[in-house]
Amino acid sequence: MRRRRTTDSPEIPIAPMIDCVFLMLVYFMTTSSLQKSEADLACPAGQAGVLSDPLPAVDEQQLALTAAGAVLWNGSSFELPSAHAALLARLQAFRATCLAAGSDPSLRVTPEARAPHQALVTLLDAITASGIEAVHFP
Repeated sequence: MRRRRTTDSPEIPIAPMIDCVFLMLVYFMTTSSLQKSEADLACPAGQAGVLSDPLPAVDEQQLALTAAGAVLWNGSSFELPSAHAALLARLQAFRATCLAAGSDPSLRVTPEARAPHQALVTLLDAITASGIEAVHFP
């Protein structure tokens, strides 16, 4: 009769290793901190006025469009559509100044919620005619 050969393989207890892995997982989850992503940052919507940044970028300006259809830009007010030519001249001067300084001009347009659509279209037409391509909305 043949004898069966039995081999004793050592058993490794896996349950304590799983416990240790879960403890490390819980530890790292509770002690680590997550960075805030851009989606979590608050954006002021519908606020008109000048940027509150203490050091605003030279090549970026903020234009606010009021409910009356006026464009506010660094203390100046342009009533659209009557002041379209004056606004266009100022936009062209801003673009020329930025290009002379070696930077690209950029505008941030902040319309109020009740601003007339025609005033926004007129403002965007003036920006396009001045040659400024970077226009941002909040």
